[in-house]
Amino acid sequence: MRKSILIALALMLLAGTASAKLGDLVASFPNQPRSPLVSHYGLAADANYLYSFMYYSSWRYPIIRMRRTTGAFVSSYPMPGATSTYPQYNRSISYGGDGRIYANNYSRRYVARFTASNGAGLSTWNWPTTMPARYSLAVDHKGTSGGTNIYQTYYTGVWYKSSLTGSLKDSWRRPNTNYAFDMAWDYGNNMIWYCNYSTEYIYGCNTRGSILKSWGVPVSVWDPYGIAYWGNYLYVSTIYGTPDEHIWVYHCPANVGVEPASVGKVKALFQ
Repeated sequence: MRKSILIALALMLLAGTASAKLGDLVASFPNQPRSPLVSHYGLAADANYLYSFMYYSSWRYPIIRMRRTTGAFVSSYPMPGATSTYPQYNRSISYGGDGRIYANNYSRRYVARFTASNGAGLSTWNWPTTMPARYSLAVDHKGTSGGTNIYQTYYTGVWYKSSLTGSLKDSWRRPNTNYAFDMAWDYGNNMIWYCNYSTEYIYGCNTRGSILKSWGVPVSVWDPYGIAYWGNYLYVSTIYGTPDEHIWVYHCPANVGVEPASVGKVKALFQ
């Protein structure tokens, strides 16, 4: 009797997670603030907030905090290490899982780490000037605890794996050269998601860059730039289209790649 109940519960759980399909569009909201209108070129997320990165903006406070569930504007602060007027080619940002944000500046070739709530600078590190620029980055955090690695890449197809303080651990050329403009670490599936504004697609890949999943943004909009992951959802910012300057929310359940054959594996556990 007990075995039958456990099997039934396991099957119910599998059926429930299967109903939330990967890539289902569930919500959208406009970028904030609306005046002056801002373009979110990078996104990060934690349990409560979205963090937006504004590229080459004349607005003095390029880091925007918004409510993750509604997109409502909360606060803003300057990017540590940026000039007083422009963020100067800041690109990708990532939540570190420990109350910190990591941000990438591809022109000045540095990564800044700062407190997510108020932008207080903690540290910075530079990558060698002999290496190519690095647009996107993702920290392999565990949701509510910190990670150990930073992944970076550029449209040339070269990936870099570094420690949180910048020590290079590995680099390689991935199987394709899709333009990873911004990246997001999916701690539910141990994957990296990135968006490509030239193909208008969202891609999910393993940590070596091999593409596992993909889908296109809504046909009425284009130029997906920023991407973030939290709690079974992907947040993707687009720049142009109808409507323009929006953030789109997609289902991203923590069972990407789980096949129906897993039902048999669950049953076997209780036999």
